[in-house]
Amino acid sequence: MKRSCFFFLCLLQISCSSQFIGKINGVSFVASRDEVKQEHIKPVKQLYADHAAVMPFGFIREVNSPEIIFDTDRQWFGETRVGAKQYIELLHRNKIKVMLKPQIWIWRGVFTGELKMQSEADWQKLEQSYEAFILTYASLAEESKAEIFCIGTELEQFVSQRPEFWKNLILKIKDRYKGKLTYAANWDEFGRTPFWADLDY
Repeated sequence: MKRSCFFFLCLLQISCSSQFIGKINGVSFVASRDEVKQEHIKPVKQLYADHAAVMPFGFIREVNSPEIIFDTDRQWFGETRVGAKQYIELLHRNKIKVMLKPQIWIWRGVFTGELKMQSEADWQKLEQSYEAFILTYASLAEESKAEIFCIGTELEQFVSQRPEFWKNLILKIKDRYKGKLTYAANWDEFGRTPFWADLDY
């Protein structure tokens, strides 16, 4: 009995560690109006951070609106594709690895976990819009050799209501980006997120 329990624990440890790569000392590198300069990287290095999350943004007007507005000349530099690329390049020159983490901001700061459409037609529009948004940055992640790509952040209702969309989206992302994939679940949703097995972390 003891031997079989020990064997089970060994198997459990192996299976649980298959996606683990060790400790990541990371910071969130907030998007700003301007290009990032070397002086902005210095504090990151002083913290001994070996990873930084670069976060371009897409914007949604209402919690039930299906259109994501992104990569426009009305956004801050760091929120755009060009800005994210410049941030990644400078971080890499400083030997800091990057997680590219495109995020959605709903007007007035409504929590993204509440993003939910009112009709099938709007769900399909949101899926098309989100796919365009996330694949734009998956291509950038591959082009810039970002070490990790985050496919979404705290989108509980979107994930729970449209699981097949997310499964198919992950396959499309993998066609464009060959690095490691993750998803940023909120603390109360991670146990119900259905696609962890399709990701690396």
